[in-house]
Amino acid sequence: MITWEGARKGAIQLFGHVHERWRGTRNSVNVGVDVWDFLPICLGDILKRAKAQAKNVYWPQVERGPEF
Repeated sequence: MITWEGARKGAIQLFGHVHERWRGTRNSVNVGVDVWDFLPICLGDILKRAKAQAKNVYWPQVERGPEF
């Protein structure tokens, strides 16, 4: 899912179990243990990773609105 209601309103989608080591994008972060060295994570770590990720390149094609 590359977009959802609220994606441009500062929300962060958390996902896992994608059968690959894709870390996600600025508003969609993989929280699967395989991309976190099989260690527990906290919200602060998730937000830090989200900030470092690139914007999803498909946003302009699927959703209108200001950038996150």
